[in-house]
Amino acid sequence: MSEQRSTRFRPPEQDAPNDFLAEDEIGEYSPEAQRKKSQVFSLGVAFLVHVIIFSILALFIIANFDSEEIEMIVEASSSNTDLVPEKRSFAKKVTLEKPAPPSRRADNTITATNASSIVMPEITTFSDIPAFGNDFGDGFGIGGFGDGRGGAKFFGTSGGGNRIILVIDTSTSMNNNCGPNGIKALRREIVRTLATLSPNISFNIICFGKDCDGFAPQPVKANSGNIARAKTWMNAYFINKRGGGAFDRTRTSEWGTRGADNNGIKYTPILPGSVQALAGTSGSSRMDLALVAAFFQKPSSVFLIADGEPGTSRNGQKLSNIAIVDLVLQEAKGIYSGSRLPKVNCISVKGIGQAILKDIAKRFGGNYKAVDPAKV
Repeated sequence: MSEQRSTRFRPPEQDAPNDFLAEDEIGEYSPEAQRKKSQVFSLGVAFLVHVIIFSILALFIIANFDSEEIEMIVEASSSNTDLVPEKRSFAKKVTLEKPAPPSRRADNTITATNASSIVMPEITTFSDIPAFGNDFGDGFGIGGFGDGRGGAKFFGTSGGGNRIILVIDTSTSMNNNCGPNGIKALRREIVRTLATLSPNISFNIICFGKDCDGFAPQPVKANSGNIARAKTWMNAYFINKRGGGAFDRTRTSEWGTRGADNNGIKYTPILPGSVQALAGTSGSSRMDLALVAAFFQKPSSVFLIADGEPGTSRNGQKLSNIAIVDLVLQEAKGIYSGSRLPKVNCISVKGIGQAILKDIAKRFGGNYKAVDPAKV
């Protein structure tokens, strides 16, 4: 009995704890433990790789966030005589014309966004006459006018904004009232004005007699190529013995709706029938037709030089100067549809026609000035 009792209560051996430690140490290096460690390491590496990839994508998106929308720019080279149109967006085009009712005939008549109070008889226009105002809705917003950027000066008058149009009287009376030196000075002033425009500014020129010519169907950028073409384009106007010139009044009067003269120089023909409010009118020195055609291009500033008043008639009856300016202002308000109207500066040759020119300048917030081009 004593031996059994001593055996039953014998204390554990001193090296037992070491056996337990040894088993724990061996477990840390077992295949199962190594597999778990490998999985943890793989997950860590994968997480790190994803963090790096997402960081690179985020930087790429931030770097390109402010990029401009895809645009189509047509550049002219020295061998390309086509004008450089203003930057055009691939966005859906917005036109200034009201939807025309179904008709079997082509209707190229310009219409304002608001109806004119002057009721005109419907006349048929020709499909080969470019509708001055079509295709003018793309990117011609008027926001930013007078924002301090851009602007131009012409014979000492100034106008702001980034869309400038020069409206030039090329009627036969300009030859005598300006004289050869005055005509040359006028051409120089046009080139000087265009040459001082900032690159972000667009310009156009409209010449008028009994009808009008447009240098381009819409304003073009003031780059060296377009300015050089504008200089060549103006050289053919004003026939006189010493002042040069190739035709009387306008290219439209000489070659109609061809769109190019005998030298291949392009122009945009503008006839009274191209503007709905002026359809059926006729006469000389059509500054009214030139101004309304200019407004369809949404300029920020217009510079008008003339040596007299328009001889606009309807149904054989001459319109008064006040009626003409009323009509022009009404059409401008319809075209701009509640937005700020463009500034129109008026320059009179030797003070001739100052009454109507002062009235136009006053109503359009511009300045009037009388000059003798031969003395400039």
